[in-house]
Amino acid sequence: MKAICLVSLGCVKNLVDSEAILALFRNDNFVLTDDPNKADCIIINTCGFIESAKEEGIDKILEMAQYKKKLVVIGCLVERYYDELKKAIKEVDLWVKFKDEYEKLPFLIQGLFKEEVGKHIDFSNRVLSTPSYTAYLKISEGCNNFCAFCSIPYIRGRFVSYPLDELINYTKSIVKQGVKEIVVIGQDPTSYGKDLKDQNINLVTLLKKLAEIDGLEFIRCLYLYPDGITDELLDLYQNNSKFPHYFDIPIQHSSDKILKAMRRKHDRQDIIDVYTKIKTRMPDSIVRTTLIVGFPGETNEDFEDLLDFIKTYKFNHLGVFSYSKEEGTLAYKMDHQVRKPTKEKRRALVMKTQANISYEMNKSLIGNVYRGIVIKEDNDSYYIRTDYNSPDDIDGNVILKTEKKHFIGETVKIRITHAFVYDLLAEEV
Repeated sequence: MKAICLVSLGCVKNLVDSEAILALFRNDNFVLTDDPNKADCIIINTCGFIESAKEEGIDKILEMAQYKKKLVVIGCLVERYYDELKKAIKEVDLWVKFKDEYEKLPFLIQGLFKEEVGKHIDFSNRVLSTPSYTAYLKISEGCNNFCAFCSIPYIRGRFVSYPLDELINYTKSIVKQGVKEIVVIGQDPTSYGKDLKDQNINLVTLLKKLAEIDGLEFIRCLYLYPDGITDELLDLYQNNSKFPHYFDIPIQHSSDKILKAMRRKHDRQDIIDVYTKIKTRMPDSIVRTTLIVGFPGETNEDFEDLLDFIKTYKFNHLGVFSYSKEEGTLAYKMDHQVRKPTKEKRRALVMKTQANISYEMNKSLIGNVYRGIVIKEDNDSYYIRTDYNSPDDIDGNVILKTEKKHFIGETVKIRITHAFVYDLLAEEV
């Protein structure tokens, strides 16, 4: 019996891929382990989205190579730099690219061990690595947006929706196993269905079908593009209790000049309209966003515009990246590249500004009552996932102080009592 250790880097979309790969080893020939020392084979699923992810991937490959096990490296980093990596790091036994070799992965791994593995990668047959009560549902692959800063379409290819029936049937199967929370993900979930023959299928169609599944209590969507947040989608959120009033909307910037240069499909007014509509219809909603500072051509005036924007339209949660110059993207050869010290200074200033906003927004939540899931126990406290915080550990924590005993995965009702910059304290209702 051979032991397999899989290291998954990068985003949760990568994690779903890793879970599908682990299912290849569901037989008597293999056992899974999280200890590289005990493994016969180490598989690393890499990210290659931005410079820091590339550095992390290479560091992890070199670290795992020291265990002197069979070493397989897959993922976005390999797709982008296959020839360079294969030439530079000889310790790797197998490099696997997406476009040419991903479907062959079972046979390639089988060639390393002469042991039979699963015949093909099946996203409806995954080894869930998330806690038993929650799972990610990846509804699409690739992207058609070709934002100027983004390498994803060149790595993952064009946008492809997964069949609706397969997604519903898979969700039903894991709900029967105890999953009560589904997190819908994709590079561009709001485009779901646009490539399908049945033109009546879109994201709302899928979400309504998911909401009909008995036993499924929470459905959350991440990475919603502003132009894809329709009245139909907001109606669903507003009228169905299975959808937390949580909106993850990566706007990237507020300056029309920069948004146009980024090739985003929305402008400043679109962002304002969507934000205003959400807050008007659902005043209790939590809104998260992502920004990029230091994009080529970003002036001091553009940056000040961004700071003023986030002070005016306050986001509960906000992440900010310094622009990363990525080969093959439209922005790579743009003029007026911003110096690294300037980018880092701007990023720090955004985060400092957001810390004040976050504290202000958190204080406004005191007294609010939420339904949530117990996700962690810590002495006399429990960590709760509510409308406030997503499962990807980017948002703050909701901490319940109670003498009552709870178990992980239990649904509870809480009231916010105290607020900090990023965390909330709660009591039981």
